[in-house]
Amino acid sequence: MGGDLHIVLWAPRSAAERLADLAVRRIELLESCWSRFRPGSELNRLNARAGQGHVEVSEDLRRLVTVCSDAFVWSAGDVDATVLGSMVAMGYSDDFTRVATALPSTWVPRSAAGMAGVRIGPRSVSLPAGVGLDPGGLGKGLAGEIVTTEIADAGAGAVLVCLGGDVVTRGTPPGADCWQISMRDDRLDAPTEIRMLELRGAHRAVATSSTLRRRWAGRHHVVDPRTGLPTDADVVQATVVADCGWRAEAAATVALVRGSASTGWLAGLGCTAYLLGPAVAGA
Repeated sequence: MGGDLHIVLWAPRSAAERLADLAVRRIELLESCWSRFRPGSELNRLNARAGQGHVEVSEDLRRLVTVCSDAFVWSAGDVDATVLGSMVAMGYSDDFTRVATALPSTWVPRSAAGMAGVRIGPRSVSLPAGVGLDPGGLGKGLAGEIVTTEIADAGAGAVLVCLGGDVVTRGTPPGADCWQISMRDDRLDAPTEIRMLELRGAHRAVATSSTLRRRWAGRHHVVDPRTGLPTDADVVQATVVADCGWRAEAAATVALVRGSASTGWLAGLGCTAYLLGPAVAGA
């Protein structure tokens, strides 16, 4: 899912290592199901059958597509998993390590189709012809949700999953009333902590999205679905605390699409946003 995996959990000594191993294996199963960079993934098989009616899918994939649909509605269209065509047209058609070393090329921007035509059945999904799904960061947020819930249900008293910088928690560490999460500034050459976030409550999440990472040939990986172009708002990094992983991810994307104008909207939905503009003070 494009980043490192870190798991912290508290459980009886006899179960802790087993639960940590179970969490790692579960993430791998989700990756093999959801990744658009694995040719044999279930998501790629679904995308290949767009326009062919309902396709039977696993519960994991159905849940991911449902979250993509929910995020589209929740964000008023700013978070749109049908940007796959936009991403491929822009050159992001392979694992980023290979994309970043490719020769620069021109491209014709392609706007996203929108999730309205995607149909989700009890055990199936139907994609319109010519439409493919790229869940992007929503997959990281949802994976954190799934794994923290399952590991907590399996006996862990507190769980934190950090997947590519997205953090989802269940419970709190023994003797503490919160998790402390370091926030860093992508605008600086050296990793620099600029704030310590405190995640309080039985279930919290924080996600960071930035237009300063995953850049190539003058482009970056966050696309405005309405234009098919990389976002160009007055926010280059957004860190958002929310009630669940996928909403934190979706909110961070909204902030990059809308810029600082998103602040009030996010606050009204119960999200705490930390937004950074292009310039570093004193630079």
